[in-house]
Amino acid sequence: MARSFKLEMLRKLLLETYGIRHQGKAAVIIRGCSSKPDQSRDHQQKEEEFLTEDELKTSILDAALNFVPTHGWTVGAISEGAKEHSYPGVAHGLFPRGGGDLMHHFVRQCNRDLSGQLRSRTTKDPDQHTQQSTSQLSPSTMREALESRLRMIVPYMDHWPQAMALTARPANVQEHFVNLGKLIDDICYYSGDRSVDFSWYTRRLALLGVYKSCELHMVQDKSHDYQETWDFLDRRLGDFTAAGRVKQDIERLVNPDFFSAVYTVGRNILGVNDQRR
Repeated sequence: MARSFKLEMLRKLLLETYGIRHQGKAAVIIRGCSSKPDQSRDHQQKEEEFLTEDELKTSILDAALNFVPTHGWTVGAISEGAKEHSYPGVAHGLFPRGGGDLMHHFVRQCNRDLSGQLRSRTTKDPDQHTQQSTSQLSPSTMREALESRLRMIVPYMDHWPQAMALTARPANVQEHFVNLGKLIDDICYYSGDRSVDFSWYTRRLALLGVYKSCELHMVQDKSHDYQETWDFLDRRLGDFTAAGRVKQDIERLVNPDFFSAVYTVGRNILGVNDQRR
């Protein structure tokens, strides 16, 4: 109830001050409309700029990212972003999770950028991508994708621990794991994973652990160009690859065909299968 009242007050303030009408899922922003009686209706309509609510929020959040280095992942950064577009600072009321909405916006943006990079790489070299079997991933693609994604947070490293803390808030947890799941799924897919069995889940859970552990390591890394983080990433990917080989060995050992082959070889060694006996 309180939030509805605040949004209604915000709508009135935007309308009275800036000629902005916030209507459910559509926010109509009217700029430069003259009130002269002799101006035609057609001319007035041409000077109207229409934005959806999502577009309005995106424009504010995009601008707010420029203020994260000084204000952190806070409503203060969002307010400054709103002012960049000549909206009142109280426009941060459009974002009920405050800095959490700004953090999620940045994460989604980074995930889209990385997905585009991986897709472009696949388009340029389709043979390498399609040659990967359903049980084999491209280590080089995974390595490059993880490092590229981690480097995207470097400009905000001073305040990234704050962003990580925001992901633990109840209002942010669900979207955090949705965004994280999409990131890992894209990396696995573009690395060649086409599995349809239980390994689809185990690979993604294991790679999620690799990414989060590297992220935690990175916020404490003081080495030049985060070299210690990239060395740590290489070691974790080595563990990831080794775990995959162990899993394949176990699957081979529990395969009924394997037991049948061992049984037949054993009988041959012992001479049980000798037809002359």
